[in-house]
Parts: sequence; structure tokens; C-alpha cells
Amino acid sequence: MAKSVLIFGEKGKTVLIYGLLKKLSLEGFKVGYFKPISKARYRIPSMKFVDPDVVAIKDALGVQEPIEILSPIVITRNTIELKNELDKIKKTIIDSYNSIAEGKDFVVIEGYPTPEILSSIGLSIAELAKLLNSKPILMINAKDRDIVDEIVDKIQLFKCFFEFHNYKLDGVIINNVPIYYIERVNDILVPTIKEIGLNIYGVIPEKPRLLAPTVRDIVELLNAEVLENKERLNNIVEDIVVGAMAPSAALRWFRRAVNAAIVTGGDRTDLIITALETKPSVVILTGNLYPDISVLIKAREVDVPILLTSYDTYTTVEKLREVQSIVTADSIKTKESYIIETVDKEIDWRKLLNIA
Repeated sequence: MAKSVLIFGEKGKTVLIYGLLKKLSLEGFKVGYFKPISKARYRIPSMKFVDPDVVAIKDALGVQEPIEILSPIVITRNTIELKNELDKIKKTIIDSYNSIAEGKDFVVIEGYPTPEILSSIGLSIAELAKLLNSKPILMINAKDRDIVDEIVDKIQLFKCFFEFHNYKLDGVIINNVPIYYIERVNDILVPTIKEIGLNIYGVIPEKPRLLAPTVRDIVELLNAEVLENKERLNNIVEDIVVGAMAPSAALRWFRRAVNAAIVTGGDRTDLIITALETKPSVVILTGNLYPDISVLIKAREVDVPILLTSYDTYTTVEKLREVQSIVTADSIKTKESYIIETVDKEIDWRKLLNIA
């Protein structure tokens, strides 16, 4: 019978779930992926609503099961009415899980951002874990918190939530820890979390590359035209810089950025040339302003892709922030070795899955 873990929590879990599945596969284990309840975020050509995370994992791993089995329940805007179909939904989830688990050594189940979601209809994370007899693991994000110690409060709250449902929260992975918090997290927070009876399966330092999109992802999101270097669309984009000042002033910001997308108007020839000299991942020209030919010549020389979008600069930047939360098969495959290395070094995956 397949062992299963249910990983729920904040951003980054889909990428690390992929890394865990791929690592296990490389170790010779037969693995399965399951997301019993997902949020509809777009439609595929068949007009079915799907969760892009599920599509990304399916395509990147080459999973054979259809989307309808991998993600049997897709919710849209309304959820309360699902309570009237609870028994049917539970049966669908169990049947889908059993189909995936057959012949597998491990199944990794992806859950919600927080455990209380859908608790009003009896489908919270604790109830799902109990239904599938799965080990629940919380992935919590240490970044973007005013006080990093607050993650212990959140963990304690979630532990109590599971106890209320008579099921045990097994452990925690602390993700995206800024370098200035690493020492405190390891020396103070980890022992505190262990004292309340939870396992720690990993403390992962902040790694922007893990969640970074590719230039191809950006092209699709912006519906952009690729003016130069189409063969460089697998470049990773870790930073966003807006070019809205004199070239001499902008240069120091361009140099500080790592694998940047530089966003500016197509009429800023001097600024674009300066940006290209720092060899960013991509330069995005806004407002449908076609650049001077010298820009394209320089881009070809330094091997940097140039995109043209109809959006204004502000909208383009907002959409670039949006793409950072979307996982695609392309971005996962591009970063695959880095993701696997992170899982291997930063997560005690053998202990997590009870592998001797």
C-alpha cells in the first residue's frame, strides 16, 4: 500500500512537491501526485476549469492519469452548496486517490494554503488527511512577516486546529527564510517547535530562483511579441527593475539586479542600450513603442531577449508580480536540477517519508 503525505501551506509548496516527487522517482520509487480539491484559475481548450499547478506537475512529470483524476474536485466562486453533496464528493476523492495510489510506493498530496479552508462543509485539511489516512505536513513561509517568531504562533494555532478534529499535525517545513533570520530560526524557533511536539523536516533559506518564472512564462502572460533572441526564452527572471530615469542614474540599479527583467518604454533608446550592457535576463518594452534598430542590434550582440507589449509600464510590472505566483511546467523543468538539489540538501525527505 502506498504511503502518503499531505503537504499544505504557503507559497512554494507546488515547486517543492515537484522536487520531492522527482527525487523519489530518481531514487527508483514509484510516485503519484494528487490534489483532491483545487481552485479553478483558468480553462483549458476543452472549456474545463483547471488549477494551473496541477497542469504544471502533470506536464513536467509526464503523469499518465488524466486531470479529472489528479484533481477531481475543482471549486469556483461558491463552496457552501457543496455541503449538500459531501458524501458524493468524499467518494470521488477516495476513488481518485485509490486510482492514483495503485502500484505506487508514495503519493504526495497537495493541500490548501491554510487548514481551515472548507471546514464549513467538512473538507478542511485535517478532515482530508483523516479521510485519506495521510500524514499532514505544514509548509510555512518565513518571509514577509514583520516578526519571524509569528510563525510559531501560526504553527501552534494549526496544531490546535488538528487536535480539534482528532488528527495529528505531524510536522513542519519552514520555507523561504531570509538570510538574516536563519540563525534565529535554527537556534530558537526550531527547538520551540519541537517542544510542542512537531517534527521539523526542513529549514529552507530564501531562494528567489525557486519561484522565478522564465521569459517564456512572461511572454505568455503579457501576450508579448519577441523582437529578438527567441532562443533565450528559458532565461530565469528573479528581479524586476523599472527604467524610468537617466541612463547614468539607472546603471547602478541595473548592475545590482540579478537575472532581471528590465521594464521601460521602447522610445528610451539610450536607457535600453545601457540596460543591455548589464546583460539582464530580458528587456520588456511597454506601450507598443517599437525600438530603434540599434537596440535590436545590441540585443543580438549580448544575447538578451527583447519583448514588446501593449501594456503600460505600471500594468506590466503588476503582471510580472502576478506571474511569480504561477507555476508552469516550463519554469519547473528549466529549474529542475536546482529544485532537486534544494530538496536533497534542505529537506529530510527520508525521515519525512519513513524511508530507512
